[in-house]
Order: sequence, then structure tokens, then C-alpha cells
Amino acid sequence: MFDSESLDDDEFPGGVFSNEIDGGRAGAFMRLGDRGIKARTSDGREFVIDYSDCDLELGGDSGRMVFCRTSDRSLTFFCEDRRFPEALKRAAVGELFEQIEIILAAGQRHRWMSRLGLWALLAVAVLVAVGGWFGLLAGARAAVHSVPMAVDQKIGEAALPSILSEYGNAIENPRATQVVQGIVDRLAPHGVVQGVNYHVLIVDSDVVNALALPGGTILVFRGLIDTMDTSEQLAAVLAHEMSHVTLRHHLHQIARSVGIVAAINIVVGDVGGIVALGTEVLQSATLNNYSQVQETEADLEGARMMHEAGMDPRAMIEMLDNLPDSGIPDALSWLSTHPDSEDRAATVQGLVDGLPPREYSRVETGLIELREMLDEVQPDDDNSEALADPLITDLPTDNEKAQDDDDLLE
Repeated sequence: MFDSESLDDDEFPGGVFSNEIDGGRAGAFMRLGDRGIKARTSDGREFVIDYSDCDLELGGDSGRMVFCRTSDRSLTFFCEDRRFPEALKRAAVGELFEQIEIILAAGQRHRWMSRLGLWALLAVAVLVAVGGWFGLLAGARAAVHSVPMAVDQKIGEAALPSILSEYGNAIENPRATQVVQGIVDRLAPHGVVQGVNYHVLIVDSDVVNALALPGGTILVFRGLIDTMDTSEQLAAVLAHEMSHVTLRHHLHQIARSVGIVAAINIVVGDVGGIVALGTEVLQSATLNNYSQVQETEADLEGARMMHEAGMDPRAMIEMLDNLPDSGIPDALSWLSTHPDSEDRAATVQGLVDGLPPREYSRVETGLIELREMLDEVQPDDDNSEALADPLITDLPTDNEKAQDDDDLLE
């Protein structure tokens, strides 16, 4: 093991479990990089676990050792340094936020219970009962990232018609749609999950809202475009919604809404069951019903994506600060489903303050020009077939859906 006094402030003593190491275990020190945890053993060997492939657990004899494992359990880092969870929370931005919050809360419970030895028997009974349930949810949370993204996309496609029937039709305006799609395409390479098939639909509704469907369909309501002050603020909303997709929050919500049935389906990999449950749960009334932790994750991940895409992440803060004071009557749809904007803006500000400096560039097309495009008279129906959106006009038939389910299960 390493002498902790010889380590830098950004290094943490711990160790590595791996079959590639003689004896399966070695002492190491950890550094937290931009996208993952790096461990160097005493003989100079280096190992890396990406934040996107990291499952966290709390244990050890002390009850406060943090284990960082890959999803296939082939590589594990461990660290008992008290500074490590908070440092990991800052370094991983939104990707591990929820897991670390659980670990910090569990550590606090452990310390509290240690001081209440007289209640040990009762505590054990409660922990056994609660631990079984949370163990299943933790297993579902870890298994979500092994579910193919094609499952998310199929759930989103199945839910799309009912959502459009609730809010309104998609605007068939290729020029305007391409402007918004261009913002999404600029952000997409910087998400934690690559290869997501993002597809933008502008919905003909005055509702101030934006919705992300599992798999990558982004619904942007005309009311939101009319409300934003800058294209960068619109980009901030898009980055936030894209983060819900890449962080797989929809599958987590399905498990939360349906409970143990969904958790079991996710853990055992029942693709057909996940799709059926997800389509039933994912209705317009619950699409934005994320937890506060998930909202914070999406804020932080969205701001990080903007920074890496060369967009000023302070637009995320401006968007959160300005929407409540926009003067629009009644509660804004987007904020009414995304509460505590002041606290969230402060959290994003903390992230932005720690980002390395870089030059940012503006979104190419301004909001005034985008609104003018949306006000243009569109071609007659004779030409509309060529412009029709494939997600709406080419929805699969029942037979095609059944075949797709068979393909996924294979």
C-alpha cells in the first residue's frame, strides 16, 4: 500500500481487484479524471473504470469503504479515504450523482447506528427487510445500463402517438426542424452514451415544454421556442432532455412507477416485459416526473455537454433563472415538472466555476430567425408527402412490432 502522506491532494489510497494481477489484488492510488477513475498499482500498472460503466457499493469492515466496479465485475477499485465520495461526486458530474448520494446517506446511517448499539437487534431486522428491497432496486439500476438502447427506442416509438394526441401534431417544417436538430447534433457526440438516434419534432402547441422520449426522440413545443431569450437557452433545455436519455432515467422511472415487477424484469433481462411495462407507464402525464436527484444529474450532465460542445454552459443557469420571471401567466409547464430551479441553478454554477476555460461559440441560427421559419406558410399537401416525418408516417404495423419484439428477445 502507499503512504497516504506522500500522496497529492487529488490522489486517494486504495486498491484494485483484477484477475490480471498476481493474487488478484494489489494496493493502488486513485486519480479522478474527466471521464473515469484511474488506478496505478505499486508496480506501475494502470487500470481505468469509466464513470459510465461504474457501479458503486459501500462496505468493508468499517462500513465506509467505497467499491467501484465495472458492470461485468471484472475490475474493482476500493478506497476508504473519507474525501473520496465527495471528490468522486464532483468529478463524475451527473453520471454517478444518484449512486454517490445513496452511498453518502448510507455512510451517515452507518455512523448513526454505530452510536446506538442498544438498538442493534431492531436495526438488523429493519436493514434485512429494507436491504432486500433496495438491493433489488440497486440491481435494477445496475442492470439498466446493460439493456440495449434499442429497448428504450422501442418504448419511445410505442408511446409517441398517445403523447402527440395529448399535446398536438408535429409541425412539418423541415427548415425549422433542421435548426433544432442541428443543435442536438452538435451536443450528441459529447453524451455519455454514443450512437443514440436523436430525432427532433417541433410540436404545434403554446405549452412551454420540451420532452425526451426513451431512445432519443425530443419533442420541442412551439411555446418553449417563443419563450426562450437566446438560442443558447434553448440548447440548454435540449442538453438537459438529452441527458435524461443517455442517463437512462426513463427506465429508472419505469422501475419506480411499476415497482418490483419492473425491477425484476430489468434484472432478469425480460426485454418484452420491459417494453410492455414501459409503454404502459410512459404517458404524457408522467414523462417529466423525474426525481430531484435525476433533475440535478440532467442539469449537470447537460451543462458538461454544452461545455464540451463549445456552447456556454452558463446558458443553463440563465434558463433556470429566467423562466420563473418570464411573465407568462400560470405555471410554466417545463418548470412545474422540474422544481426548485434556484437550487438547481446554484448547483450548475458550482460545476461551471470548476470547468477549465475555453472559447465558446454561438448557435448559428438565432431564435428570431427560427421563429420566422415557423411562421412561414408550408407547402400544400401535394408536396407534403416528401416532407413527412418518418417517425409519424412510418410507424410500424402490429405485425412489424411483434417481429421487432422477437428480434430484441433473440
